[in-house]
Amino acid sequence: MFFLFDEISKMSGLPMDMINKGFRMINFSNRAVYIEGYTALIDAEPNEIGVKLKKGIIKLNGDDLKIKNMNLDTLLVTGDIKQIEMG
Repeated sequence: MFFLFDEISKMSGLPMDMINKGFRMINFSNRAVYIEGYTALIDAEPNEIGVKLKKGIIKLNGDDLKIKNMNLDTLLVTGDIKQIEMG
């Protein structure tokens, strides 16, 4: 399985703990969010998706949110993402 941040770590020479804090997230212009390292899906509604992390949660709020790809620890959400809350 391909992990983007592992590749960034290898190419840059930076240790993973400098690149992330237990999870990795990329926001693609508020149209898609890619998350690595989540532990559970909390909520999946068209206007809110909640994701549990090892230390905290991420809530994506917006319109027409859809889970496009979901594996054991990677998740891709698409839609009109208006807000990302981390706690």
